[in-house]
Amino acid sequence: MKTDRRFFLLGLAVTLAGTRVFLSAGQRGPAPKMPQIPDASTPSGQPSDVVLPPRADPKVQLKEDQKTLRRDVDHLLQLAKDLKEEADKTQETDVLSLSLVRKAEEIEKLARQIKDLARAA
Repeated sequence: MKTDRRFFLLGLAVTLAGTRVFLSAGQRGPAPKMPQIPDASTPSGQPSDVVLPPRADPKVQLKEDQKTLRRDVDHLLQLAKDLKEEADKTQETDVLSLSLVRKAEEIEKLARQIKDLARAA
């Protein structure tokens, strides 16, 4: 009897997983377009009507990232100070205020952005 339940639950799990895969495949939309073969008539192999954007200088991009990083860290510091002030003002209870939780979530989000920006640099 235990094996009957086991096989039933296993079959149910496999069916649900297959249904999920089937439904997610149908929601992807149309297939991506295949890349076009470059025209051999131009020396660079690019069609003549396509204009490529200029490449950004890595040093300039790094400086912009540093400015953004410093600005975000300053904002994070200010948010942390505000959070501390508000936490000090609240009474000692078992429940935190909603604004306190929102500020903590905002700090967490900004900290993730800073971490991602620092990893990319």
